[in-house]
Order: sequence, then C-alpha cells, then structure tokens
Amino acid sequence: MKKVVMLLLCGSLLYGCSSSQYSVKVSDHEDALVTGSELNITKQDYFEYLLQNYGAQTVVSSMLDKIADQEITDQDKIDQLVKEREDEYAEYANGDLEQYAKNLGYESKEDYLNEALIPEVKQELLREKYIEEHLDDFIKDYQVCSFKKIVVEKESEALEIIEKATDEKAFDQLMEDFGSDSEDAGVVTKNSALDDNLKDKLSDLSQVDKDGVYSQAIKLSDDNYAVVYLYDTAHKNTDGITSALASDGEVQEKAEGAYLKQYHFDVYDDLLKTEIKDISDNYLE
Repeated sequence: MKKVVMLLLCGSLLYGCSSSQYSVKVSDHEDALVTGSELNITKQDYFEYLLQNYGAQTVVSSMLDKIADQEITDQDKIDQLVKEREDEYAEYANGDLEQYAKNLGYESKEDYLNEALIPEVKQELLREKYIEEHLDDFIKDYQVCSFKKIVVEKESEALEIIEKATDEKAFDQLMEDFGSDSEDAGVVTKNSALDDNLKDKLSDLSQVDKDGVYSQAIKLSDDNYAVVYLYDTAHKNTDGITSALASDGEVQEKAEGAYLKQYHFDVYDDLLKTEIKDISDNYLE
C-alpha cells in the first residue's frame, strides 16, 4: 500500500484528481485515502491507478483462468507440468521453491502455487490444447519446418556440400566437419529468430514434402551461404511443433483470443475495453 501511494504521488495524482475516465465507480469513491498540504487522493483515484496499470491484463488473465478451469481437466497432466515448473523455478533460489515464492512477495510456497503457478500452468495447457486442435492450420500459416544448416563463405563451397549431402548421415558428418558453422535449428516458424534471407525462404522450405538437402544455396544477409537439410517434413514430431508454436507470442494471443470469443468475453467500460485491445486485437471483437 505504501509503495502504491508513493507511485500515485510520483504520478502526479495530486490536487484531487477525481475526474474519472472509467465508468466503474467504487463505493464512497470521493472519500479521501491520503490528504495533506495541497494533496487529496481519493478511493477512486487509487482504484483508477490500479485499473490503468494492471486492470486490462488482470481482467484478461482472470477470464482465461476461468476458461482454463473448464477446459483443462486432466489432473495428471496439470500435476506433471506443475512439478516441472517447480523444479525449474526453484533453481533460481538454490533449489528452494519456498524462498523463490517469498522473493516474489508471496507468504508461502502454497500461496504461490495456488495464486500463480497452477493458473499459469493451466493457461499454458489451454494454449497447447488449442494449438493441437488446429495444428495443421498453424503448420501452414506459420511456415513450420525443421532443418539443420551449414554456413560457408562462398557459394561454390555451399554447392559442393549440397552434392556431398546424399543423405542425413552424410550431412551430419559434414556438420561435424564444419563445427561451429553448423547447427540443428530444430523446429522453426516464420517468427523464429533467423537470418532475414533465410526467413524469407521459409515459405518454400515449409512446402518441401520429402526429407533431404535443399537444392539451392541460400545467400544470407551477411553475404555468407547456408546449406539446409530438411527433416520431419511429414510433421510427425507433433510435441516439438506444438512446443515451438506455444512459445510464439503471436500464436499465444490467437489461442487465447479464440477461447475468449468462444466464451463470449466482453467488457462494458469503454476505456478498459480500449486498453485490452491495446494488449491484443485478438481478445475482443
């Protein structure tokens, strides 16, 4: 509370700033919370500060929590992912999740689990559920493919590698030969962190339907050349593809937006509605 009051002061909520921009009013909204020389902060000022800074995201997250409660019912799956996250986050506090929770401001590990981690996990599973149910569309729309690559300075070198890469075993051996100039990029999408020229090629690469070395040397933006070996062109690695898509912020918003619309999510305060749309155009009609 003290911190928020100080932020209100620093945010120039002085001289009785009760000119409300939100249609929602708290009870006794004109009552003062803080007064002093040339200072008057009302309950409504405090409420609107919270709305302006946390309201839009909190409203969306609360609605997604309720949707996840309806849609995600496999308790074994929830428990498994919660355990994975517990182990992962505990590492930030020398393996002590209780301490990690307190570092975040929670009274106990149980409060952290119930108020934050479990809802976070269920929302993650909610997004994955939507992706899995629409996987073919996402694979097409996000130009999903899996590849390994070797980068060389000259086009002639790249063409020579293409000739030698008669199968995956041969390409893997060439990757060993080129060491740090080679990598397995894994599952990539149009939003993955890639060289711009390589990203431009994804529309072609993602349509290849047979594993093997790509027939062209791809000139990169730094004037080097990439030789690409495509694998899993049949998209059988559904777990890996789902995971890659689920980490894409754009895909996350689409999945969340689809569920919000399915559950007829709407907001009747014009300013709050505008602020939610500022977070994502996917959340409201």
